[in-house]
Amino acid sequence: MRLQWKYSLIINLTVVAVLVVFYFLDSVRIRREMRALHALGAEQSDTLKRLAENTILNAVVTELTTSQAFNVESINQILLNLKQDPDMKDVLNVQVTLGNTRVRSSLLTQDEATVFFLGEDDIHQIKTYGAKIDTMEGQDATAITVKYTIPPKQLESQTSASVEQISSEELEAWEKRVREGIGLAPDTPVLIEGVGPEFIYQIALLNQGKFHIDLYQMFVSNNIDLSPDATVAIDQENNRWQITDTKTGHVYNLWLEENNFWIHTAHANSGYIRVLFDVPYIAKSIRSSLFTLAIFTVIVGVLLVVLIDLMTNHFIMKPLARMTEIIQNAETGKFSSYLHQNYGSDEISKATRNLVRMFIQLKTSHSRKIAALGQFAAGVAHEIRNPLNSIGMTAQHLKSVFSQPKVSPEDIEEAKEFLDIVDEKIQELKQTSEQFLTLNRPQKLNLTTVNLNDLLNAVLSEFVLVTEEAEVQIIRNFDPELPDMQLDEMLMRQTIFNFVQNSVQAMPKSGSIYLTTTLEEVGGVSNVSLEIRDTGIGIPEENQERIYDAYFTTKEADGGVGLGLAISHQIITAHQGKVEVRSKIGMGTAFKITLPLKNTKS
Repeated sequence: MRLQWKYSLIINLTVVAVLVVFYFLDSVRIRREMRALHALGAEQSDTLKRLAENTILNAVVTELTTSQAFNVESINQILLNLKQDPDMKDVLNVQVTLGNTRVRSSLLTQDEATVFFLGEDDIHQIKTYGAKIDTMEGQDATAITVKYTIPPKQLESQTSASVEQISSEELEAWEKRVREGIGLAPDTPVLIEGVGPEFIYQIALLNQGKFHIDLYQMFVSNNIDLSPDATVAIDQENNRWQITDTKTGHVYNLWLEENNFWIHTAHANSGYIRVLFDVPYIAKSIRSSLFTLAIFTVIVGVLLVVLIDLMTNHFIMKPLARMTEIIQNAETGKFSSYLHQNYGSDEISKATRNLVRMFIQLKTSHSRKIAALGQFAAGVAHEIRNPLNSIGMTAQHLKSVFSQPKVSPEDIEEAKEFLDIVDEKIQELKQTSEQFLTLNRPQKLNLTTVNLNDLLNAVLSEFVLVTEEAEVQIIRNFDPELPDMQLDEMLMRQTIFNFVQNSVQAMPKSGSIYLTTTLEEVGGVSNVSLEIRDTGIGIPEENQERIYDAYFTTKEADGGVGLGLAISHQIITAHQGKVEVRSKIGMGTAFKITLPLKNTKS
């Protein structure tokens, strides 16, 4: 029960955390979608575009074209006048820039300079579609940004009303300044051909950095606020003049074209107008969407909790309960019924099925070990029984000999022979006990430097007569570059002898034994490999796992004890090596012994 509550708590908390993250991310998504929908609606709204692109834009451009100067007070006043129009009731603010994106005029009073960002994509959109429409972050408003350009203005002839705006004192002072220092050069820097005679003198004055009172009166009559102290510079490259107003700092380009003067503000003659429209229904729509999302999230959360709880009980708790039952019944050893049950494809069901199989394998392995132990005990008893029988029979015979009233010298000699037999049998018992002890304790190695090829030749020399009698051919494939290594020469000789002897015995009707030595590199470690392969009768597959068990033998009729391979396997393991077997009935057997080239510690 504790595990169930703990698991359910973890799952439920995880679900809640996932839902919270989902709610946050989805709310952001909804806000973006609402803004996109609102921007789309604003783009399709003829009223908003008409106000921004026509009414507001035309009014600002008209003022700038008329004055050819950006007068903040005048622009602000125009914006305030426009705000009185009923069509402008949803306009929150209008911002006007000049030359860049810094706001210079605004419908609302600004405490500090404001700059709105326009990227390359925004500028391209304005250039392509005439306007950029988006939403304002943190505000329920739509912004429409358009670009304006101030066109040049043609100066019309002055009127009597404009002349009256100049006092007589200013007129006399102006004429005096014009007359002083006038000396026209034969060739003037800006020379315009085909003009009326009334413009020749004015052009000459402009080339000398002054302009005539008539031209000044023309500025006044055309609403160009220009100080009489304005300076004139010659732009010879463009065949025009550049006038700088020392009072306001405004710079103008002035040129004569087809007997008409034209004037245009220099440097910055374009900018942007951004109009903010109030759209209160967006906030209401967003709140409604978020509320709906919250309700949906709660419903989904409850359903998820219930569903996960049911799934946990069905897919986790019940399989775990069955696994617990199997573990509790492990002592009885009754697993067959569990093995034939149906299991799912989930991890717990697979683990349960593997657990049942493991218990059955353990039980089978245990039974095999008990059987092997019985066989081992029988083998030990067999090895001990024969010498004990001989010793017993000899003791009975000695008892009968020495029970005679008179013991002859012949009887004493016979008794000595019997005692030699007893001593021989005792030595056999001692050897058997030594072998038994060897199988139950690690081998102690006496390492010396040995060349494996030389050791093999020495062992094979002992089988010359045996192989000739059995018509067995020995074929050597030794690596001549095989390095020396650290081995227990006596124990390794015994090991090789056992393997070769088994190969000879496996070929009662002649055959061949192949011995191959090689140097191998496995994972950066150098190993010496010895393969002993014969063409004998082979080992049955069911016996291959038991050939290294003590007292396991298939040669009982030939007096086999079953200790040779068991002891050999233990010796190879003591050298930190390994042995592998490959065998098929009728196709022979191959044993591969792998020994590390590095020094082996005893």
